[in-house]
Amino acid sequence: MPARLRAALGDTATTSVIIVERADAIGPDLGPGPRPIIERALTELGVQWMLNAAVTAIDADGLTLSTGERIASKTVIWTAGARASTLTEQIPAERDRYGRLHVDRDLRVIGVDNVYATGDVARAITDDQGHHTMMSCQHAMNLGRSAGHNVASDLLGLATMPYSQPRYVTCLDLGPWGAVYTEGWDRQVKLMGAEAKALKRNINTQRIYPPRADRAEALAAANPARIVVA
Repeated sequence: MPARLRAALGDTATTSVIIVERADAIGPDLGPGPRPIIERALTELGVQWMLNAAVTAIDADGLTLSTGERIASKTVIWTAGARASTLTEQIPAERDRYGRLHVDRDLRVIGVDNVYATGDVARAITDDQGHHTMMSCQHAMNLGRSAGHNVASDLLGLATMPYSQPRYVTCLDLGPWGAVYTEGWDRQVKLMGAEAKALKRNINTQRIYPPRADRAEALAAANPARIVVA
């Protein structure tokens, strides 16, 4: 945002970008591993943040916080997190707090044998340690491969293939500063800055990009044995 504001208003314009976070730390769901990198990037980009505060009101001239403080602003961006499609409500099965359907290792909806769920509407176990899928491209792509294979196998009376994805990574874009790349569910930082940014660009433009309109290439991309992570 600071870079976009300067591009729109000019390098001499006075701008202020403030993140309001209800938790007591930036990026609470990411854990302590990458947090120092995120805070460093925000600081160097000129972004401020306010913790332990929630927005209670928004009007044409700014917003009011639960602390009673007021921030004057002409632009407010609200991020509300992710939620599964409401289509899941048509299926009589258990859902998590995001609305995702609970599925077994073959991605069948538990309790509804002839229905499979995948991507952001599925809550699936990724490994033998009990970790569950996140609502991200990293898991959605492999879930799609497994679900497609298992639906076809089920229809043809063939053996299904249990979904498994034990490796977990994150790659968080931090704007002009770069990015931060972590591995493992404890998110150990492996790359940061320009090097991580190059990886993020590669992920966005190649690894998760749809295949060409070529039959062989599309079928290869749909192979459930093809596990793709950063």
